[in-house]
Amino acid sequence: MAEKRLVEIISLSYRIAHAHNLHFWSFLAITGAVMLAIQYFGWIAYAVGYPAAVLLRLDPTVDAITVGVQILRVLHRIFGILWGALIITYGVYLVAFRKLEVLRPLTKPLREQIAEAKALTGRYLFGKPIPKEVEEKLDRHNVFVAYTVLILIIGIAMSAISGAAMIFLPLSLEQYRQMLLWHDLGFYLSLIFVYLHLFAALHPANAPILRAMFRDGMLSLEEAKKHMPKWLQRKGL
Repeated sequence: MAEKRLVEIISLSYRIAHAHNLHFWSFLAITGAVMLAIQYFGWIAYAVGYPAAVLLRLDPTVDAITVGVQILRVLHRIFGILWGALIITYGVYLVAFRKLEVLRPLTKPLREQIAEAKALTGRYLFGKPIPKEVEEKLDRHNVFVAYTVLILIIGIAMSAISGAAMIFLPLSLEQYRQMLLWHDLGFYLSLIFVYLHLFAALHPANAPILRAMFRDGMLSLEEAKKHMPKWLQRKGL
């Protein structure tokens, strides 16, 4: 039996960046959730702060949560800055080497975007096949991915700018509250992206791409023709 021809759809740098983005977002979401809703996540602060309170010779039954919140706040800021550096570095790399594919579907005519969105909705929600005329124009990323990434970009920008302002600028109390609101709204937007991303990634139709992401980035040519024929055509495959 002839071996299937494979194509690399997800580069090593993409997989590394994706993994670290997942790590950073998860850590920031957890530490941020403690400060956003201490009434629900105080147990995390307690778990972090208890040993620190003991080491500082404080009363852990009284001070554990306070100490834990302060530790998590510092870590939240440090990891936020590190994630920002990663995003900027990788973003510059993508633009400089013309590897930014995720927003390409937005260059399609609006009529094609709407047709693609309708077809994808039918596939994801009702298992309907994608019409041939739409399937032939599918790129490396589909139109849903492009728009959800826009949501993520806006959310990260809101959180990053407001977070930097709260850390580095001498804000008044009212200004600080406004920045905190924008910071929280940015997080909620990123949360919307994560939910939509998980829904699409875990959908059976995208199982081959999900395996490629967490393995070697390779996909059979036949599968690639179903998911991204326009991209293959552009690559001469």
